[in-house]
Amino acid sequence: MHGLATTCIPWLSRIHTSYCLRRHEPGKGLLKGCTMCSESQAALRNRLFSCWIYWLFSHLVVPIVQANFYVTESEVGKLETFYYRRNIWERITSRAISCLRKQNYHLLDDKLLRKILRKGSFGYSKVRFCPKEHGVRPLAILSAPSKISEQNHLTYQSSASKNRFRRVQRKEMFSCIKPVNYVLRDLNSVLKGIKMKHTDMLGSFVSDYNDVYKNLLPFIVNLKNRSVIFPSVYMVVSDVSKAFDSVDQDQLLSVIKEIMVDDVYHVKQLLQVVCTKKSLWTRRSETSLDKNISTSFPFHSLHGILVNQERSKRIRKEELYHNLYDHVKHNVLRVGQNFYLQEGGIPQGSVISPLLCSFYYGHLERKVIFPFLEKVDNNHLLEPSRGDLSGNICNADAIKNGVKDDCSKLHFHTLLRFVDDYLFMSTSKKHASSLFLRLQRGFRGYNFSISKAKSCVNFDIDNVPAISLKKMYTGEDGISFIPWSGLLINSRTLEIQADYTRYLGIHISSTLTVHWHQKPGRHLKTKLCDYLRPKCHPIFYDSNINSVAVVRLNIYQSFMLCAMKFHCYVCDMLSSCKFDAEFYFKMILYSLRYMHKLIKKRMHSLNTELEIRPLLELKKKEVEWLGLKAYIRILKIKQSRHSELISLLKSELFKHGMVASASLKYAVDESHSSMFWKMKF
Repeated sequence: MHGLATTCIPWLSRIHTSYCLRRHEPGKGLLKGCTMCSESQAALRNRLFSCWIYWLFSHLVVPIVQANFYVTESEVGKLETFYYRRNIWERITSRAISCLRKQNYHLLDDKLLRKILRKGSFGYSKVRFCPKEHGVRPLAILSAPSKISEQNHLTYQSSASKNRFRRVQRKEMFSCIKPVNYVLRDLNSVLKGIKMKHTDMLGSFVSDYNDVYKNLLPFIVNLKNRSVIFPSVYMVVSDVSKAFDSVDQDQLLSVIKEIMVDDVYHVKQLLQVVCTKKSLWTRRSETSLDKNISTSFPFHSLHGILVNQERSKRIRKEELYHNLYDHVKHNVLRVGQNFYLQEGGIPQGSVISPLLCSFYYGHLERKVIFPFLEKVDNNHLLEPSRGDLSGNICNADAIKNGVKDDCSKLHFHTLLRFVDDYLFMSTSKKHASSLFLRLQRGFRGYNFSISKAKSCVNFDIDNVPAISLKKMYTGEDGISFIPWSGLLINSRTLEIQADYTRYLGIHISSTLTVHWHQKPGRHLKTKLCDYLRPKCHPIFYDSNINSVAVVRLNIYQSFMLCAMKFHCYVCDMLSSCKFDAEFYFKMILYSLRYMHKLIKKRMHSLNTELEIRPLLELKKKEVEWLGLKAYIRILKIKQSRHSELISLLKSELFKHGMVASASLKYAVDESHSSMFWKMKF
């Protein structure tokens, strides 16, 4: 619609007033030759224009696109939209369907399909394919209801009734079945309650960066307190191959049956009322009731209130287990016009699948992996000490009792798992290599195997070719990192940085959503803070983990990425609106101060939860200085577009009058951020 003149369209012209609404005779619609006031004209034009735009897209644009292309997102394309020609997409999906038949999916005939759907608590779920780097990933849409056709089998004796029955027989009658995720909400609440009450059942599971931070902080601090020289740490990163599709269904059901020990569970209903400037809406959810644990609220909002509806219900264990069994064993998927039964694994897209994976792999760790590590530890204890850091293990009791000298020749280890990504650290090379070789062999009882292409170690393993393992990331400064779940862990010092390598190979604009309407400037100001929020976690700025120089490097890199997104956002917004350099300058300064406040706030929130206090050695002026340097460095690459803004930023940097310390110079050194110069923006 860019450049379209409304004067070319008669019913959108401001001069044309040949139509008006007949107010006194509703139902007769529009009348010619009537004069209206300017407000009525504007309202009518807006309404006509909206109707025309709706018609244009719904009856012309969308049908033409659907007839020729399949439009979808991709796992590697971020927010970009991909258009596949119909004949090419049919070849891709047919190949994917043939692979499904060879794996865990069984084609159902009409008789068996109706039998399963009639006895079960669920309907079927449609499947869509999402392109990934190699092939496609089948995703089940479990949040949508399903319709099942039924035919009336009554008979009538009179001929008129028979004719009538024949006419009705031609029309199919449908029964609507509730979405799978809706039926599973009670089971989801109960499993969440068990997860909070029995954290030991999850094994080494970590749900977010908070859990990673709470586990790594004492491990790293203990290593630093052992001796003046930081010991060598051997790391193993492994990824479970096809984690959801490889789950053994029978083993999973026995695991869940084992952890559900109560005969009756209580579920409470909660309601949140959210009021914003645009709308007022409500959201319902359920949570498990247990006297031994605090109630976990499933949603939080600064603009809402939580309403206790005093509604609770008792659910028997047999009912919950029946729903779980039906969901796992009788998961019917519709691919095109055919129906398939998933005979192995658990469905991707289910609300309870992440929880099931957590308990499943937690059971594997408690029954197999932890005993194996214990056995390796005992073998280490039997070996004679060689005076190095890889001969023995130092237990937790020795650390608590302060026996530091006895532990100087002993080794430490920790194991973390984020969904299906494992991270193991140990000061013993033999300990780390033993675990990696054991994971490589897999666990037949759990149908567990690791992906060798996604495995990574920072040391050489006998009889394992290095070419088969994922390589460590090494920058131009020669420092090597182990990538794990969005983090880059220094292979020598265990210092932690954010993993920006995932932005390589894509354009930064594909990660953005731009608002062109309803105060776009305010949206941009909010977005700049949103881009910084994920990188304000204490794990990047705690001086117990990272050195002073790396803390400042993390700040500098987060601002550089934010500056790239700022440039892409402004370029996309130029087609509809443009602001002066002073406006952009003020919002950038606001984001710099916002980052320092948020880091301090998050550090303080974790201060009371940990035995080891987080240590923040960072000044507000340093954050602002690093932010200004980052914006100037990035915007200089696009200098012709931001020349006025760059001069404002340089003037503000000059006002700071800071003398760059060694740590600040280290942070702005381009060799430590070499990945950024390969990004497209």
